[in-house]
Amino acid sequence: MFKCKNCSNITSKWIWKCLECSEWNTYEEIEEIWKSQKKKVSWKAQEIFSFVENSQEIQKIKFKSEELNNVLWNWLTQWSLTLLSGEPWIGKSTLALQIADWYWKEWENALYISWEENIYQLSDRAKRLKIKNQNIKIFNSNDFEDILETLEKDNSNLIIVDSISVIYSNSIWANSWSVSQIRYITEMFMEFTKRTKKSVVLIWHVTKDWSISWPKTLEHLVDTVLFLEWSKYENYRILRTFKNRFWPTDEVWLFVMNENGLEDLKNPGLEFINSDNQNINWSAIAVSMEWNRPILIEIEALTTYTKFWYPKRSARWIQTWKLDLLIAVITKFSDIKLDSYDVYVNISRWLSIAEPWVDLATIAAIISSKKWKSLWKTVFIWEISLTWIVKNIFNLQKRVEEAARLWFENIVIPSWTKISNAKLKNINLIEIKRIEDLLKVI
Repeated sequence: MFKCKNCSNITSKWIWKCLECSEWNTYEEIEEIWKSQKKKVSWKAQEIFSFVENSQEIQKIKFKSEELNNVLWNWLTQWSLTLLSGEPWIGKSTLALQIADWYWKEWENALYISWEENIYQLSDRAKRLKIKNQNIKIFNSNDFEDILETLEKDNSNLIIVDSISVIYSNSIWANSWSVSQIRYITEMFMEFTKRTKKSVVLIWHVTKDWSISWPKTLEHLVDTVLFLEWSKYENYRILRTFKNRFWPTDEVWLFVMNENGLEDLKNPGLEFINSDNQNINWSAIAVSMEWNRPILIEIEALTTYTKFWYPKRSARWIQTWKLDLLIAVITKFSDIKLDSYDVYVNISRWLSIAEPWVDLATIAAIISSKKWKSLWKTVFIWEISLTWIVKNIFNLQKRVEEAARLWFENIVIPSWTKISNAKLKNINLIEIKRIEDLLKVI
């Protein structure tokens, strides 16, 4: 190994010009002592137990936020190492600080480790978020050995590291962003969590294509991978998981960013629709699934007469080829002709829908705009095939129950589906088999 006398840059071979400071003839050979300095942490010898003898229940962390508690209840547990990732400026540090604040008091203290922000900057952020929790402790350091020594003495059960990319271990001769540094530090944090029953959250960033930056081994080492995403046009945030050793990865947390930080949506089911669309004749409501959470979305359609030979087809937040397909189905199997009409389709708010089970609502919105008929308090669910038949859909019961829980009265579903009516009071289930039946409803 060779080290620059001017800037301490390290290379594997001797070179004339330094790659960092551009000085000439500054490299000198150094002894590779890092191999001997690297410490191996070995666990103490443990006895072998059976499942019955070692059936201790894992305690799960509770939060003051009801929405966050529904999601992280099976994500943040004892002995767990969690990776929180997201784009820059999306609110990862704000979320982490609020998680520490929402910590239940019976879990005692939470320790927030930060190097990018000092105590004064974090205090200013906490003041803006109206955080006055005395159980949150802050530790400023990027020296991993110093951090590990502090963790051994501290009694906090939740440790948040913001962020792991700036932490440096003296046991590894490499930059803090290197694969060897990240892997070694993550392995040591994993060993610490399994030995002490504590929960550690590591903050990491993502690339432009929304994938977690290298090394990929970081995802394999941790127990849970959380991803924070957002819309550039709205203040909504969605927290979802891509990996979880302890629970299925089908829960999401919807919240909004404002001057007080991240807050729960009071009613996510109605957040993305116009609840006062009684007199609107060109919109229909569908129930989409954001992983395991049903969300009502409003599909708006506008049809206008045109004198051009080629009518315009335009869609926002829905695939254009899907719109062309649905218009072809309407034209083929009904008396509604759209050859001389421009068709515009938009999904209210920012949700980009890729699932096919909003087809029926899209067709209903187009027909509603063409006929000038309101679809007040009616929900349309299901996919349309090219043979003009309404297809079945998964999570039917959950979608129908979400629509019934709100102020909707009519739910259009396929005739062959089986729905439990236990939670469906004062709900009119309109069963259809073909699109001809839909035309009778609209």
